[in-house]
Amino acid sequence: RSYSLCVPPTAPALRIGVKRLPGGMFSQKVLEDLRVGDRLEVMTPMGRFGSALGGLRRPGFVAAGSGITPVLSMVAAALADPEVTEVTVVDCNRTQRDVMFLDDLADLKDLHAARLHVVHVLTREPQESELLSGRLDAAKFRAIRAALVGEVDGWFLCGPFDLVTTLHEALVVDGVDPATIHTELFHAEAPPRSAVVDATATGTEVTATLGGLRSSFTVQPGEHVLDGLLRVRGDAPYACKGGVCGTCRARVTEGSVSMDVNWALEPDEVESGYVLTCQSRPTTEQLVLDYDG
Repeated sequence: RSYSLCVPPTAPALRIGVKRLPGGMFSQKVLEDLRVGDRLEVMTPMGRFGSALGGLRRPGFVAAGSGITPVLSMVAAALADPEVTEVTVVDCNRTQRDVMFLDDLADLKDLHAARLHVVHVLTREPQESELLSGRLDAAKFRAIRAALVGEVDGWFLCGPFDLVTTLHEALVVDGVDPATIHTELFHAEAPPRSAVVDATATGTEVTATLGGLRSSFTVQPGEHVLDGLLRVRGDAPYACKGGVCGTCRARVTEGSVSMDVNWALEPDEVESGYVLTCQSRPTTEQLVLDYDG
């Protein structure tokens, strides 16, 4: 399970946000059973969502639900940069009770009243302004930007699949350069596209380097690389298996694959040979991967 850090890089300790979900196996465990002093084994932080923040002067953020978790840390980091002149946050939740980190946002607003602009949209609770009530679709997003948002030189969208992809498309249609729009999905709701598989009927021989160790295995026709690796390496990194979190990222150094979907890698990462192994099906008889690179 992947969770986002919600503190800026200068914070003395790491901090994550865990939202209780009905039937959520890990969230219920954390909020009910975890105690101070308990030890958990975790992976090295690996997100790249905030890597494009540097150099921006007027970043804009849209967060839905627990999507505010990484956004909060990025907002704090942006405000710590004196070169950043304005930060805009559109935070979308069902009701006011559902707003995560409401006090943290208020504290940041108190410290940076002239530079931080926060817009709260509630989908299931009426507000005085109709503009800020109801579903955040493309039309409402355009209206909010026109009425309440100043100039933005880079957008960061974080939340569920439908909302993020809808708003991304709206920005592109309105002339925003896709290279300045960055997304992080918390889960995917769209069915994966069918992949074209050119590997032989006998499967593909794969060699993967993970944690400094090389492992060899066979991926059957139509099978994803990650599933083959898990048969020989129980420590293979993954979380969502939906092409969203990027935990299973590896670099192809020999051979090729076809990805069903990719909601986690930036275009420059794909150009450099990185793939999501949970979505990758081999298209060559031999394949070499590097998880450590």
